[in-house]
Amino acid sequence: MRLRPPTWKLPWKVPNLRGLPWQQLPLTLMLASALAALGSVQMTFLIGNSLYRHYAWQAETRTVQREVAQLRQDLRVLQDTRAHGSDPDYLSAMARCLGFVGTGETVVVAQGATDGPGGNCDPVRLP
Repeated sequence: MRLRPPTWKLPWKVPNLRGLPWQQLPLTLMLASALAALGSVQMTFLIGNSLYRHYAWQAETRTVQREVAQLRQDLRVLQDTRAHGSDPDYLSAMARCLGFVGTGETVVVAQGATDGPGGNCDPVRLP
């Protein structure tokens, strides 16, 4: 008596996955793949856009902070000028900074002197 290998019969047909034409793919699988690709592209764009806005806003914030610091310094200068506006000593010191000379004073200029404003005063940006 000869022994034969058992024969297996499956209750369903196993599809051949090699060389499968595009028409036989399920429509939902193609649609899901297309939506996943679109979602990936959209997410990449959104992340890039968020990074661009972050760096642009950081630069604008630094610029505005510098402007605010300059305006605060201008405000301090104006408040100081307003507070000492009627003080004769302060006014004469400011006049000297601008290059004015009092009555009875002699102007002496060194040969190697620079031609800059406010020779002995701290430069202050006037608003």
